[in-house]
Amino acid sequence: MRLRFAVLGLMFLSGTAYAQCVEVTPAQYAGTPWTHSLTKTHTLSDIAFFKIRDPSGQHVCTSDPISDLSFLTYLSLNSTRGILPNNAIKRLVIVISGANSDAWAYHKDVIDALQAMNDPEINTDSVAILSPYFPNDRQAGTGFPYNPDGATPDAKYPSPALVWYSTEWSGGANNQYPPRLKTVSAYDALDQIVQHYGNRSIFPNMKHIVVSGHSMGAQMLHRYAAVGKTRAQLGVQVPISYYIANPSSMQWFGSDRPLSTGKCSSTYNNWREGLDNYSSYGSAHSGNLTYNSMLLALGPAAVLANYRGKTVAHGRGTQDRGDYSEGSCAPYTTGTDRHERFFAFLERFPPVCLVPTGEDCHTVDFVVTTHNNRAMFTSPSGNARLFRDNFNGDGSRAPDFGYPRHSNFDDPYPNGAQAGQPLVDTDTRSYAGGKTHRGCYTDIDNAQSVPSLPVLAYTGNSNTRTYCANLCTQQGYSIAGAKRNQCYCGNTLGSQTKRVVTSSCETKCPGDSSFCGNANRLSILSSVNL
Repeated sequence: MRLRFAVLGLMFLSGTAYAQCVEVTPAQYAGTPWTHSLTKTHTLSDIAFFKIRDPSGQHVCTSDPISDLSFLTYLSLNSTRGILPNNAIKRLVIVISGANSDAWAYHKDVIDALQAMNDPEINTDSVAILSPYFPNDRQAGTGFPYNPDGATPDAKYPSPALVWYSTEWSGGANNQYPPRLKTVSAYDALDQIVQHYGNRSIFPNMKHIVVSGHSMGAQMLHRYAAVGKTRAQLGVQVPISYYIANPSSMQWFGSDRPLSTGKCSSTYNNWREGLDNYSSYGSAHSGNLTYNSMLLALGPAAVLANYRGKTVAHGRGTQDRGDYSEGSCAPYTTGTDRHERFFAFLERFPPVCLVPTGEDCHTVDFVVTTHNNRAMFTSPSGNARLFRDNFNGDGSRAPDFGYPRHSNFDDPYPNGAQAGQPLVDTDTRSYAGGKTHRGCYTDIDNAQSVPSLPVLAYTGNSNTRTYCANLCTQQGYSIAGAKRNQCYCGNTLGSQTKRVVTSSCETKCPGDSSFCGNANRLSILSSVNL
């Protein structure tokens, strides 16, 4: 009997507390500020704290100190350096920074790109630009408060600042700090920003939301587009698109890989690169990843369908041949660098745009630049994807930018004016011994341990495709492989050799202007089927 009264008393108190609960409402400028030494690099940049709601539902009352979660963002001002009125905003552009978490720099670049358009309608008075700051341990004391003498984790990290471990925010991991509550996935934070700005009762003239990212920000965004909740699930009334520029790796929707998995056979398909062990990502420093876990439980086909249902614009700097794998071997199972991984993904999961005015159109744009976010944002394609497409809510969308194309699967929404242009490196010549150019193939690298051709026939400055084909034919071989100043020969390709996008072999031959592979890639000439 005593136990029964105790339970009833608890229920009564709980009910009273709930009745008095004022729920946390995510909103810009509503978050609790904290001390920092971050910079503003543009006169139209303002630092604004965004109130975040505990997505687990455990702590949702404003009176509960545990529920005080605050997310620092950079938010653009209008042309008179004032806060944009809600009814003036027609478009929100969210831009996610690279691995350095330099949100201020990316914010400046997108504002500059918008101003450089010099458009009387599409400008800082109608477009809001928001750059979220994803801090980690290295920014303690500068990006958020830190007390090294604190006796407890809460005393060491006393603020409501949302902080993630290392770069795990790019995989959607839960927060590391504040240590009292580790339930906020980086994807949850983005969701709540999108939900706030996508609410037309608050922003009555909002027509479109763009979530964009470059480099590691693009890695995060590609995975967010894959596992992120749909517009219907978010309850958002505004169309959403994703502009993904120069990621170092792409989300893979299956256990297969185009290149060898031998060097990381047990881990290559773990989240972030694959879909295995999703819930344990980041668990050493934060709570288990539960964001949209019901979708992951349905399997790769469901995740792929979720991704294909989004509006995605891929941006690729054609001179960006760099690599940032964070010490993981998994990215090398899809390519040796950003460029190759991008095309491996497109070939395996071809982009489609059947209805250009629809919300499931994927586009592919090429920009002649290196790994340069500013060049991507200020390019004509960057202008279109960030600002112009669907600006007035009429479904308008520019066709793919950048020709010639690199493959037969990278032009989902072709530009009719560019139709008929040949692909990059279209070599139809006939070489010695009846050899023809078969494309670009792998050789020993971070994924492959078996040589592609067994015989090194020549090293020197006379090497060309023609020279190598002649040499291998004279020595009785049916296959020639040119790799910079080296010529390899053989009659069969190695067991781990795979074909990759032809533009991975764009190193000029020392003897002429043709292409002779690359550091770990062979331009293959063969008289037999491969």
